[in-house]
Amino acid sequence: MMSSTRLIRTIHKEDGTSVFAPEDELAPFAPMGPGRTVFTVLDTRQSVPVNNLAPIKAFAPQIPRCPEKGVIFCITDLQAGDSSPMHRTVSIDYCVVLSGQVVLKLESGEERTAKAGEFIVQQGVNHQWINKTQEVCRLGFVMIASEKIMMKDGELLEGTLL
Repeated sequence: MMSSTRLIRTIHKEDGTSVFAPEDELAPFAPMGPGRTVFTVLDTRQSVPVNNLAPIKAFAPQIPRCPEKGVIFCITDLQAGDSSPMHRTVSIDYCVVLSGQVVLKLESGEERTAKAGEFIVQQGVNHQWINKTQEVCRLGFVMIASEKIMMKDGELLEGTLL
């Protein structure tokens, strides 16, 4: 299991002064069991634009999913040799590979490898994450809700669950 993640957050006092909120140590969540992918939700908001004066709620330990009209900020630790199932999100996903490397595989069979310091912008495609190395790959994500994709033939592409 990965260690907790330190989160530094800024807030406003009632008079408008900028201050630091009490620091959080966020526990990782491993829904698929030991040795599998670990998630940590850093922030989530139900709608955009965000109200920066709204109180921050605690986040339930769950697989990060972008709220239907909102945004989520999270990290994923893909363990050595692990992979996600093929899935689609109803969001635009901004990803940075923070450490290690990951293979991004599309339903077409195409693959690209992204290494630490590289970035991915994913537009609601059906995809799979694969760690073919012997080290943990840490990915940082900001996912913003998007419209569902409507194909020319009228088919609506829904999100799929992990």
